[in-house]
Amino acid sequence: MKLINIELKDNYILRIFLDDDLIVDFDIKAELERIPCYKPLYEYALFKTVKFKNKRIYWSDQFDFHLDQIVERGHFVASPKASVL
Repeated sequence: MKLINIELKDNYILRIFLDDDLIVDFDIKAELERIPCYKPLYEYALFKTVKFKNKRIYWSDQFDFHLDQIVERGHFVASPKASVL
């Protein structure tokens, strides 16, 4: 499983698209409250510069989240296509 795209949503939510057809909404605002050193990401100009590579979203070497964290703390909005029996 790896990231294939990111979409910025309202209220500091990132919609994360994965290569196995999963889509996860990841609430960055909740993480900023939980991890005080990440508070600079409240600056929207910085927040919207998010990038991704393989299993990581990042803004710099200082601010990043691994796919494991995203899946654990995110909200699934779509799941793999159900197979028809």
